[in-house]
Amino acid sequence: MQLHRFTVRPRHLDAFLELWPEAVELRRRHGFQTHQAYVETQAEPKVTWLYHHDDPADGEWSLRNDPDLLDLEERLRPHVFRNLVVRPVDVELLADVPEELGRTVCLRRYSIVGEWDQFLDIWRRIVPVREAHGFRCLFAVADRGKDLFTWAFDFDGTWDEFPELQRLYYRDPARVELGGVFDFMADYALAPAQSLVIASR
Repeated sequence: MQLHRFTVRPRHLDAFLELWPEAVELRRRHGFQTHQAYVETQAEPKVTWLYHHDDPADGEWSLRNDPDLLDLEERLRPHVFRNLVVRPVDVELLADVPEELGRTVCLRRYSIVGEWDQFLDIWRRIVPVREAHGFRCLFAVADRGKDLFTWAFDFDGTWDEFPELQRLYYRDPARVELGGVFDFMADYALAPAQSLVIASR
């Protein structure tokens, strides 16, 4: 699996979204399968795109030799920063859940310290507790080379309602028992996001 990350320039999201389906289709033509993609909706919009190819190096070579890529990159250039990062990641969870209106996505990124296996052992036990509180886990991937863990869940409600839902979740004795997960997080970020997969259809 590949994790593809970059930032859309402020006030350029609508223009980017017009071109986004072309980016997905172009990669599809060269053997890449998109699984999930999200754009953060606060401050500078950051895109997180998960896709895979049976032979990523071959797929990238084929893509880079397609003249349509150069054309698309030229049209995207005014709308995105040149901070693209593409990294191989290990899939911890990849849900196949339907899009539902009224649900808000929360995208989370952790900077991990300590033993990955110990962190993942706790995180795996957290997932069912979150889901019991109405948070559907959408994906989770580990970039062990960079000590980054990226995951997302959604919930029925608005971002303004999220803090209260979080309080109820964190008061659950089953979640209190798993508080040691914070020992493995040197830093973290969370942001509301929207799915981009539906925009590519």
